[in-house]
Amino acid sequence: MTMNIILINDHGRLLQLSYSDALSFHKGNAYWGCALAYRMLQLAGKLLSREKIWERQNLHIWSGHPGPGVRDTIEYITGCVSERRYELTCKTTEPRCVGEMDFSWKVNDGTQCVDLKLAEDIVPKAFLTLLDRIKHKEAQKTDQVALEAFKRSMTDKIWRRDLEDAFPDTKLTRVE
Repeated sequence: MTMNIILINDHGRLLQLSYSDALSFHKGNAYWGCALAYRMLQLAGKLLSREKIWERQNLHIWSGHPGPGVRDTIEYITGCVSERRYELTCKTTEPRCVGEMDFSWKVNDGTQCVDLKLAEDIVPKAFLTLLDRIKHKEAQKTDQVALEAFKRSMTDKIWRRDLEDAFPDTKLTRVE
């Protein structure tokens, strides 16, 4: 796998899916969520493809992050959302970034399961506080500027980090 391509099989057909195409598929402004999910899926794909390239139709994903960029990127890469093999594990079901979301995922291919959790130092607590202020309509005039600055900074961080460093508590287990 190279930096910007994820390889995945779709019913025996090898797909090469890029981050830029994931952004185009999303069609929104949640580029941070797209980058986050893309990097998470790069690591999941790397681990699940040790013996053979992972298969889209075998995947089931549990996500602690309800944001649209994350969801759309997971759909673009895996097809799990439209095939109803995608479940949220966070307290909220709002389709947006909120303070009570969890930056963890579980990707199961039927024989192996990867548990991934984002490194704690990538998302500043001030970002989550800002999201809650915006959610409760208590935002200040400068908050949208601050939100964009946080998203750019976190997107830069997730791309600069090695995958294993960005998701340090990743565990791969066999499914019984």
